[in-house]
This record gives sequence, structure tokens and C-alpha cells, in this order.
Amino acid sequence: MPVVRLQKISKSFDRQKVIDNLCLDIFKGEFLTLLGPSGCGKTTVLRLIAGLETCDSGTILINGQDQTRVPACDRDVNTVFQSYALFPHMNVFDNIAFGLKLKKIPPQQIRDRVRETLTLVKLEGLDNRPIRRLSGGQQQRVAIARAIVNRPLILLLDEPLSALDYKLRKQMRLDLRHLHQKLGITFVFVTHDQEEALTLSDRVVVMNNGSIQQTGTPKEIYETPVNLFVADFVGESNIFTAQVTRTLGTDMEIRIQKVTKMVQNRRNFKAGQSVKVLLRPEDMTLERTRQKCFPGFLPGRVKEMIYKGTTVDLIISLDNGQDIFVTQFFNEDDQDIFYDVNERVCISWIKGWEVTLADE
Repeated sequence: MPVVRLQKISKSFDRQKVIDNLCLDIFKGEFLTLLGPSGCGKTTVLRLIAGLETCDSGTILINGQDQTRVPACDRDVNTVFQSYALFPHMNVFDNIAFGLKLKKIPPQQIRDRVRETLTLVKLEGLDNRPIRRLSGGQQQRVAIARAIVNRPLILLLDEPLSALDYKLRKQMRLDLRHLHQKLGITFVFVTHDQEEALTLSDRVVVMNNGSIQQTGTPKEIYETPVNLFVADFVGESNIFTAQVTRTLGTDMEIRIQKVTKMVQNRRNFKAGQSVKVLLRPEDMTLERTRQKCFPGFLPGRVKEMIYKGTTVDLIISLDNGQDIFVTQFFNEDDQDIFYDVNERVCISWIKGWEVTLADE
């Protein structure tokens, strides 16, 4: 039995449907991320689980019990909001202890649980610090501590890292992951940041226009997207139109422009069928040329080069007018990865790479 089961839930605002007949199971102890563009409905799903919104139709089961009409205060769920929603007139201790005091927990138990939680979120010794004197990262930790001190069945996190700078956000991702491992409770995390989703999650739910596009592990979402929306939204991607020229058992030959390649036929495509081919920038290969390209390569010119320290990202304009992205990594064997704008190059992809395909 999943710890949360959403059965055909729908929700509209001002007669506009934002969640459409959505079904989802969330299992005990997992770190599940709702990923998608702004306005896709992921925060609404979180608020429906929390009881902060009421669905128009469908059923919400929590721990096997129908909670569809149960108010938020009576659900075994706590939420960390994007804005943190801390009490500015209280210090760290009182912010964290607030929920325990409402439950009339004995004072000594409150002190013990707050101190234990402060240790978990690495805020030892800051019990009496006013909220206004905390950094953004510290405030975020207080918000998480206030939620987990109540020992909820489910912790909901609504884009809690969005207000932090890049370096702190990366550190907090690791801290969240470690905290989840220590606590063993179910985390449901909302983000539009693909890197966060891939880094943190046991499973990722990709949403668009109020419905689920794909559910799977980070590896499945990145390497085997089920449709073009997921392929294009999760990570950088180059999408080519190709033709299946022939099939050979579990393999098939495809043609991209004038280049043919053998790839795995994972979806039983037929000869003559038009398909889309997804190629990630890091799986592309690049060769300099002043004349014709080698067999198996596509001709183009360097349009732009972006230096990123450990990598160089290139935008290549192919001769057919399509722009593609190529990532070149620094290594000891080949330091010569810098290219001039308008330099002629030839493009292919790593031999043996399992190309991801989708219907056109």
C-alpha cells in the first residue's frame, strides 16, 4: 500500500483546469520529486496532498485512509514553503517548537526534540538567535527543522532552495539528501530545476499542463524519455528527425540527413517510419575539417563557444540550418578543444550510444 495515493484527482481555478484526472502513488520512505515548468500544476498537487486545497473530483488516500476532505491540521503531513514562512518575532528555538507547543507536548520533551532537530539540520548553538539575524541558508534550515520536529509521515517541500545562491543551493541538495536518509520519512519535493530533481530523487514525476508525462528513476527520465516533451525538458538535448531505413531483429538502421547509423529498436519501429532521435550534448563528437566530412559525420560551422572551466559548450550550425549543442570535456590526452567562430567541423555521436527515440 502506498503512503499516498492520488486517484483521478482534478482541480480548476477560475474555470481553468490545472490538474486533470491525475493518478499517482507515493511510497513510504522514498524521495519523490514533482518536476515541470512553471504553471504545470506541481505545486497544486503538493497543496492538495497537504490539504491546503480541495480537489474538485477524485480521492486522496494517506496511509490507506481517505483524506480527501480532511483539513490540513488533521493530516500527518508537514510543508516547507518556498518563502519559509518563519515567525520574524520569534527566535530559532521558538520557531521550531511552535508546532510542538500547539500539540501540548511537555516542555522537557520539546527542549529535547528541538535540540535533536537542530543537530540534524546543523544549527547547534543557534537556539536563541533571532530569525532576522540568520542567513538565507540558515532560515531555510529552520523551516525544515520546524517541519521535521513534528515527525510527520510525509514532508512536502515546495521549491525550498529557489531563494538560495548557486553554491549554497548545491550544498543544501546534499544536506537534504542526507537528512532524508537519516529520517527515513517520505519526502515529496517540487522543483522546476532538472539538476535538483536528478540529484535528489529516488523517483521523478515529470508534469506538463496538469498531467503526468513520465514517472521513473532519474536515470530512466534522462536516458529513456517517453516523449519529446520529457526529452526536451530534462537536460540539454539535440533532437533530429530521422527515417528508419531497415530493421534487423532488435536493431535498426536510421538515416539522419545523409548519415546512417545502427541503433537499438526498443519500441518496435518499422522500416519507413519517421522518428525523432534524441542526442545529448555530452554524447556528441566533434572533428575539425577543411574539406568534406568523414563518413558518418554531419557538416557544420561553429556558431558560438562558451567556456565553463571544466567544459566548453559549442553551438554548431549544421549545413541544413539546424543548431545543435556539443559539450567538450577537458582531459589530459586532448587539451585542444577550443574552436574559432565559423570554423568548419564535422559532428557525430559516440559509437555504441543507445539512442533514445520517440514518435514524430
